Amino acid sequence: MVKLIIQSGTQTLYDQDYYLWLRTTINQLRAGQFSAVDLDNLLEELETMGRSEKRAVKSLLI
Repeated sequence: MVKLIIQSGTQTLYDQDYYLWLRTTINQLRAGQFSAVDLDNLLEELETMGRSEKRAVKSLLI
């Protein structure tokens, strides 16, 4: 199992290497390792993606 938090001050894997964080999160979700997922950053990413998609659709409609 890959640890999500890599000690370098208080930085998480998300802060240090976004792509590695993303691949790790995907692998954890696929493996059903839900308790290991960096939920705070995952939720933030989903919210950001949702806002971005909404703006894109609105822009296309205008």
